[in-house]
Amino acid sequence: MSAEGRLLVLCARTAISDSVRVEIADLVCDGINWDLVWQMSKAHGVAPLVYRNLAAICPAAVPSSIHEAYRRHNQSTTLMNTVLAKEFVALLDALASTGVTAIPFRGITLAQIAYGDLCMCECEDIELIVEQGAIHQARKVLWSHGYQPAKADIAAETEAREVNHVFLKRNGMVTINLQWGLAGYHSAFRLDRGALWRRLKPVGLPTKPVMGPCPEDLLILLCVHGTIHAWKQLKWVCDIAELVRRKPALDWSRVLYQASEWGCRRMVLLGLAMAQNLFDIVLPRTVSHEIDADADLPVLVRRMPQQLLKQPDQGIDEACADALCVMIKDSSWERWKFSVILCRSEAEVLYRPLPWFRFQRQLHIWSACMKPLLRVVPKKIVPVRVRYLVMGWLQGS
Repeated sequence: MSAEGRLLVLCARTAISDSVRVEIADLVCDGINWDLVWQMSKAHGVAPLVYRNLAAICPAAVPSSIHEAYRRHNQSTTLMNTVLAKEFVALLDALASTGVTAIPFRGITLAQIAYGDLCMCECEDIELIVEQGAIHQARKVLWSHGYQPAKADIAAETEAREVNHVFLKRNGMVTINLQWGLAGYHSAFRLDRGALWRRLKPVGLPTKPVMGPCPEDLLILLCVHGTIHAWKQLKWVCDIAELVRRKPALDWSRVLYQASEWGCRRMVLLGLAMAQNLFDIVLPRTVSHEIDADADLPVLVRRMPQQLLKQPDQGIDEACADALCVMIKDSSWERWKFSVILCRSEAEVLYRPLPWFRFQRQLHIWSACMKPLLRVVPKKIVPVRVRYLVMGWLQGS
């Protein structure tokens, strides 16, 4: 990790130990590119935490121009989070009045649950989980409240199949993301699961309490989101570390059981391994043993977040997320199904050299075998309807 990347990791936390203070002071004394620290802290969504700790530990070492940039940024973050919190509560009430139950995901409620302070967490938009069947009604509610789709409106028959629906306020300040799933380039994970709705817990916001995912379910979703996007932002790892720190009574048996039921147990282990490696969180012995027993996790953890590394080109970027998802599937069967999708779509990871991706050679072989079959077999043997059903099943799973 670069010196600037390491400084970000050390400062992006709410609790600073004596040993961390000493390491921060040593890094600063050795010389730091402060412009790079400022730009990276913004890009990784951790500027409020980084500035608070720098101002407390080594204020004299930070150039005045960087001080001022952080101060202005934090003011705008506080203002934006206040606006989002008010809009967020109003939208939940409006949706509920039409029979649509929306669950907040990340953003304002995560700031309250994991950090206990809206000012310490950058919230760019409002993310709401809704059931797939309620998307149409939810879109109508947003239309009536002055929101417009970020892209051209879609046809009714494809509306419900869209995983994410992004809306912008007409004044341009607020973005809403309606979603019933998490989507990567070729991967998707359902969010509208009955278990999620049955275990909602109240979250105390400054305006009024709202219902959000229980901490165990929230932890799972955060780990899945980070993995699907190759842990591009340090903030995503920080969210997990702070959630684990603030919720010492987490039911770890439920976390692991539910993750297995949802087919994302190794994604959860990867997220926890990232948080343990970067932020020194304490995990139960059973979880730590399971992480230690997985030979792939150390290889992956050392390569993310990519932009914090001394050699970013050796890291895992978001364009490699498909390969990461193949690596981290829970079973060989799930891995094979996803590999079929990648081969059929001729995904970039088939051709880009990735030294950490141990299934790349197998994927090359499968792709070479599948190409002639995809040209001949579907057209001459398999009926069109059956062909669509099979591919839809593979992609939906």
